[in-house]
Amino acid sequence: MTDPQSVTDNQNPLLADWTGAFGLPPFGAIGPGHFRPAFDRALAAHRAEIDAISANPAQPSFDNTIVALEKSGRELERVANVFFVLTGADTGDAIEAVEREISPLLARHSNALYLDRALYARIAELYRKADSLGLSAEQARVLDRYHTRFVRAGGALDKPAQDRLAA
Repeated sequence: MTDPQSVTDNQNPLLADWTGAFGLPPFGAIGPGHFRPAFDRALAAHRAEIDAISANPAQPSFDNTIVALEKSGRELERVANVFFVLTGADTGDAIEAVEREISPLLARHSNALYLDRALYARIAELYRKADSLGLSAEQARVLDRYHTRFVRAGGALDKPAQDRLAA
């Protein structure tokens, strides 16, 4: 197997197009060393997507906030799904070491997402005026779930309380 340190994105099976049956990942070609570079790239891509939503100068709308959030993080979801399938089904010392390394990165990423004050402000504004947005029942439920998740994760707290929570 190739030294993971020298693997480029094009050689990393987690980052390449999956051409197997039903679009399944090439599990036989994936090694523990492929995960950290894949997570690093996927986390950075998701952060950039979230930053773009947060910094959007347009007034918050369901499409430019909630739909954009729903569509964000596809690469991260893809890498994480493979990772957690393997940690649950084919664990060992090497994959457990990766899990210990990745878990704090995922926790920090989640904190950064849910404690993003600008992003929460967009969601809170939509939530406040939900009755006037003409949302379908499904859209209203999705908005409600996002708002609830952000509030429960500390998005509505003041900055010192958020810092304490994140620590």
